[in-house]
Amino acid sequence: MKPNIGLSWFGVQMASFSNPLLFSAHFKIPEEELERVGLIDPFLTVDTQLFIDPILLEKSAIKIISDDAYEAFRKHFENVIRLLAISKREGDVAWRSAQRLFSLREAPANGLGYGKSDRPGTSRPEEVRDAILRTTKEVIELGSRDPEMISLMGFFEEQVGPDTISDLTSRVIEPQLAKLTNDFCAHLGIPMKISDASPDIPLPHYTSTSGKERAIVLVPADIVRELPVANDWSDVDAAINANAAIRARVNQLLASIARPTVADRKDAIREAAFQSKELFETFIAAMKEHATYYDPNSDALGYYKLKEILRSKEDDFKSDRIYEVEKGIAEIKRVVNDAMEMFKHHVEKGNLWEALWINGRPKKERAAQLIYFAISDCFCKANNVDISPEANMGGGPIDFKYSKGYDARVLVEMKRSSGTVVHGYEKQLEIYKDASRTNHGVFVVLDYGDLGEKLTAIQAMRNERLKRGEPASDIVVVDATQKVSASKRK
Repeated sequence: MKPNIGLSWFGVQMASFSNPLLFSAHFKIPEEELERVGLIDPFLTVDTQLFIDPILLEKSAIKIISDDAYEAFRKHFENVIRLLAISKREGDVAWRSAQRLFSLREAPANGLGYGKSDRPGTSRPEEVRDAILRTTKEVIELGSRDPEMISLMGFFEEQVGPDTISDLTSRVIEPQLAKLTNDFCAHLGIPMKISDASPDIPLPHYTSTSGKERAIVLVPADIVRELPVANDWSDVDAAINANAAIRARVNQLLASIARPTVADRKDAIREAAFQSKELFETFIAAMKEHATYYDPNSDALGYYKLKEILRSKEDDFKSDRIYEVEKGIAEIKRVVNDAMEMFKHHVEKGNLWEALWINGRPKKERAAQLIYFAISDCFCKANNVDISPEANMGGGPIDFKYSKGYDARVLVEMKRSSGTVVHGYEKQLEIYKDASRTNHGVFVVLDYGDLGEKLTAIQAMRNERLKRGEPASDIVVVDATQKVSASKRK
């Protein structure tokens, strides 16, 4: 089953991910080589939802990034700011020159962001670019000309996400990333060449199943953060709290809102920071001080655990059962159930639950979903099953599809116990099933100890559907609570 892109649910573009392929596996090098020099081992078949944060460039342990890339970033946006400063109105010569420097074309080669990595770069709407330029002009009129203000636009503009800033940064520092990649690959004898995508520096290339070839640049692990930042405001809150004036203003603006949305928070931060040049520059300094890269030790989204499982030995996933998926839906459901049982066993009886917690709190739902995907993919390969789990990798929750031919399809939806379990079973999974034209689904609940009456509610829904002779998705509960380490159990 080939990866595909194009299915859209709730307005979110879903990029499918199956048959995951790591850079290290494709080029047959030990993954430790990348870890040793501080580089990410990227997937070549899907983007990893991390993004380059320009605030982290100066902090990188890799000199070509902390010195050359940081300087290139500052110089590039100093030019943008210089042009905007002399612009008298939108559309004049200086404004148009700033627009040309402000390319939002997606960087296609670093494997970060949303979606499949083998797609070409795409241009974001001109409105987004101009919104950033207008905000930058507003800051300039406050009196600040720090080029690192560009790093913060995602906190002020609702339509500007961290992936936008990441792609913009990637374009500016691409020469340094290319040089870093070239040096690494030359040392290990990885084949490289010049191409239209890389006309100046030889780079490794990958050809997808569709026949498209693209150049690859590697990215340091210490300049990336998780995507999207709106899911975790800890660094933003720390920066706000570092300054009493900004903190007081933000709190005042949000005081009447019981549950502020991302847009509400962005508006409040914008108004607070834009009170004066001094407050804005204080906010920049606080953000730089508190910004941290994606920590592989805490691995909040499970990306490092995903890669670790995918590198496991096949024998770890062998079953003594024979699967004949060509016989239809019943056999596919056996594969899904047995793979799920393996995931459940390792969480409940082994130490895999540890990968689902961070600092005494459950990790985000995506961590468990990615780990389940890795185990399921390895299970299918180890048992020579002629299907691969396919995961959508859009910005929202991940769901999984197993299929053989057009008619035999099983969907798996996973929810944590604190989430919208009832809605997920009653509505969400059914919408997904309808979109995929199948009656077969498995609804997985990760119970972190706060499931309450939700299980009773969805079991009652399932029983009612069965009584009416309607198809009803199976329910699987995985005990994801914290446990004593397996090595200490008696």
